[in-house]
Amino acid sequence: MAGGGAVSTDAGQGAAAGYVRSVRRRLLVLGGLALALCLVGLGGLTLGPLGIPLAEVARALVALPLGFNPASEQAQHVVWNIRLPRLATAVAAGAGLAVGGVILQTLLRNPMASPFTLGIASGASLGAALVIIFGFTAFGVYGIVANAFVFALAVSLIILMIGQIKRATPMSLILAGIALMYFINATTTLVVYFADADATREVMFWSVGSLSRADWESFAFITAALAVTLPVFLIKSGDLNRLLLGDETAISLGVSVSALRIGLIFLVALLVAAVVAFTGGISFLGLVAPHLARLLLGADHRFLIPATALLGGLLLAVADLVSLHGLSDVVLPVGVVTAFIGSPLFIYLILRRREPGV
Repeated sequence: MAGGGAVSTDAGQGAAAGYVRSVRRRLLVLGGLALALCLVGLGGLTLGPLGIPLAEVARALVALPLGFNPASEQAQHVVWNIRLPRLATAVAAGAGLAVGGVILQTLLRNPMASPFTLGIASGASLGAALVIIFGFTAFGVYGIVANAFVFALAVSLIILMIGQIKRATPMSLILAGIALMYFINATTTLVVYFADADATREVMFWSVGSLSRADWESFAFITAALAVTLPVFLIKSGDLNRLLLGDETAISLGVSVSALRIGLIFLVALLVAAVVAFTGGISFLGLVAPHLARLLLGADHRFLIPATALLGGLLLAVADLVSLHGLSDVVLPVGVVTAFIGSPLFIYLILRRREPGV
């Protein structure tokens, strides 16, 4: 008996040591992603028509917060008023879309779920486009964001209703979302068809996705949405882990599955609307980043959610650099770049559909 107890104790200690090693490895991966994001950001701040050396960028970054000016006035202006707002908005928007994707994939237990494939981003784009085309601009950008949120939430609720009423499978929900996406895109096209030229150009910004209008206001707005939603997602990470075991098992473990789905999809709609209202419909990011994060860290949402946020910010920052500097004389919409990245992965996921879900 004593020998059996010793073996049990050794096994428990081994399991505990393995868990500590796993946590340490995941924290190292998170630290590596954060470092990579910082390096890409610093490198991006040096690029542009006015080449600024890295040392000058560093001096410009510390100049304004510390109240003195070790960098040239021109470098400080370019860094703080042009390049840094765009970079910060790219990181925040990428994190928001990516986190929205990982939450939807878990809630629907489908690896192809994302704000794009479920039509949520398209709904937000349509909401923003209607405000622009019909001139309801009394509240400025806040009116656009509010209408984008209403339409994003409406699409989310339709998806939930289909799931609840028809007991639809995860794949059926994805197909319903794709159908909604095409219907919404067709509606947007019809509305634009009767709009004037100026409104049409405005709507093109929302439909393609771009960071050309990024500024500190857009960064603050998206960051505020992240500050509201991301802590809730992290607090609910345990419930999300249990949901991976199936609805019945999650319910037996004390999870209110219906309330969890409705509440978190509501927050995803809020987050996606805030992003789309300033960047337009940047596609595929919410699909790519969660899968890359799972390859690196597994499915534990305590680590998966922050890793997905970092990867989303990193991917959009890199995509924006490619859009700005990939062609010497042309600035590409960043949504085009992310589509080129995400389309092959989407096809790959369709081909491996027979494998288990998330």
